[in-house]
Amino acid sequence: MSRATAALLDEHWRAQARIGAGVSAQCLAQWSRVNPHSLEESGSAWLAWMLALVRGERHRSRSQAAAFYRLYRALETGHTLPPLSGEHVGETTTLGELREDWAQQTGTIRTPEPDDGEGIRLDGFDWPDEPEDAHDRAAVASLVSQGPAKLRQDVAQAATDQARGRLDDAGFLQELEDASQTAGRTSAGAADRETLRAGRDLIDRASKRDRRAVGWARVTDGNPCAFCAMLASRGAIYTSRATAAGGGRRKPKGSPDWRARANRRPPVALEDLTRYHNGCHCQTVPVFRRNDFMTDDAKRFDREWQEVTRGMTGAEARRAWRRHIDAQRYASQS
Repeated sequence: MSRATAALLDEHWRAQARIGAGVSAQCLAQWSRVNPHSLEESGSAWLAWMLALVRGERHRSRSQAAAFYRLYRALETGHTLPPLSGEHVGETTTLGELREDWAQQTGTIRTPEPDDGEGIRLDGFDWPDEPEDAHDRAAVASLVSQGPAKLRQDVAQAATDQARGRLDDAGFLQELEDASQTAGRTSAGAADRETLRAGRDLIDRASKRDRRAVGWARVTDGNPCAFCAMLASRGAIYTSRATAAGGGRRKPKGSPDWRARANRRPPVALEDLTRYHNGCHCQTVPVFRRNDFMTDDAKRFDREWQEVTRGMTGAEARRAWRRHIDAQRYASQS
């Protein structure tokens, strides 16, 4: 993996994270207007406002993801795809033009590169449309369950406890405040994930159509959970056509690291790679070369997995790994 590619992968998850974090912050600000005593009315107003916000930011996530895909593919293969807008731009472009588009989409300052003038050929391609109705339904379900519905449940429980005489008035009010803050945080995490759904979905469905894509890999954010770190540690999974053509993880016998590779854990499924939890800013990206795809973080996680889980299998190994990653995350936050 070239330094330019590695840097772009890092820029991609960070750019998407900024979109999600911005929506999350606005969600928390609007949540302050939700009143537990008039939840039906205030919760409905909050949901309508949030859905409009998420729709708009989904579009930004999607456009940004397309700009990333076009530049990433060009760096890896020397070929790219037409603009997401469908605008006709001829049969070729340049790395400089693709970098300029990426900078505009991310709002960053672009530094000229020596190979900006390198010609990149455009392959014919039809970008998948966004399933807006399906994304809207997912957003509503997630926002409601993590926000108003959660608050309603906690308020009902607090009222039941109060009726039993467990809390005095001051304690009851504090419990309502705590329940509201908790629901605000969980709904903000849901808003983050639902906003980034559009960009992730575009890359997932476009790469499945892309004849040059031979597999997929997880790229982690700066502080991944144990599940995401484990996915990254396994490198790429490859399509059946890539394996048939001689791709895949295993190297011929006699190569320097054949025995180590033969002892690796089996790769995860694509369905696992495309699972994300609230607050997760990891990304799944296509792989265009038939060799091991490992970022520096993935290599580190791979080494740590081998050390932490030595002599363990199954659930025991997963528990040891979770303890290891949780300890790292706690240390980084303290």
